Amino acid sequence: MTEIVSLRLPLSTDLEKFSLLLWQSSVPHRIAEERGMQVVWVGSEHHAAQAKALFERIQAGDPELASVTFERVPSPVRDQWYRRFFSVPVVAILLVLSLLGALLPVLDRNYQYLPYLSFYQLYIVDGGLRGDWPVGQLWRVITPAFLHFGLMHIVFNSLWLWELGGMIERRQGRVRILGLFVLVAAGSNIAQAISSVSLFGGMSGVIYGLLGYIVIWNRCRPAQAFPLANGVAVVMIVWLLLCIAGFTELLGVGAVANTAHVSGLLLGIVLGLAAALLDRKVV
Repeated sequence: MTEIVSLRLPLSTDLEKFSLLLWQSSVPHRIAEERGMQVVWVGSEHHAAQAKALFERIQAGDPELASVTFERVPSPVRDQWYRRFFSVPVVAILLVLSLLGALLPVLDRNYQYLPYLSFYQLYIVDGGLRGDWPVGQLWRVITPAFLHFGLMHIVFNSLWLWELGGMIERRQGRVRILGLFVLVAAGSNIAQAISSVSLFGGMSGVIYGLLGYIVIWNRCRPAQAFPLANGVAVVMIVWLLLCIAGFTELLGVGAVANTAHVSGLLLGIVLGLAAALLDRKVV
């Protein structure tokens, strides 16, 4: 389900009573601070119209609203985690699969099942690692994205997938985020596989793809910009450059799939530009 902007209001506007009335009227919504404004997001055009009408009644001092009680209104705080998680089902599924992919290397210590999810069909010849291109096994171009090696690896990727992927799915829908995942995961995994025969994995290539998509979209479509915090892109690009320079190896963390990161970022930029231009034509 996509989200629709119902209202944009100054930060000084008190929306507590308005939000409670929306919940009592069975209008699912969320209120976020974006670019110096309070933005009321709802799930459909019908709910957007309901929210606007209700806000106008409050502003006009409708006496009927003054007598409304809120005894049976659900708590937004209590329900927030549930509503937010299931409002982005594609991202939620990707997170669950990533968590399972992080458990696999821990549980499968004899590497009986892990090779079925790697890009290459790996084997050792004369003490060296060799791999067969996954002909007829197309799932291998996607499944490395779910493999994670270490706690920091899965935590870092999960947080950014939830943040960046959630932004896109909530605003542009399930088809858009699923398409982005498939295209960026496949493209970044293939690029990494071409650069070296190795056992690699992680959602980082997709994360950088989502970052590139959001940054370019915001440049091209500022009126519909995603609420990406200032400095996030800079920090992630700096981290990418540090990884390319071998910083993680100096720390003893190990090598990073830099080719997947860079190719994912470039793919995200291209897809973000294409989406912004095509959506503009449709509108």
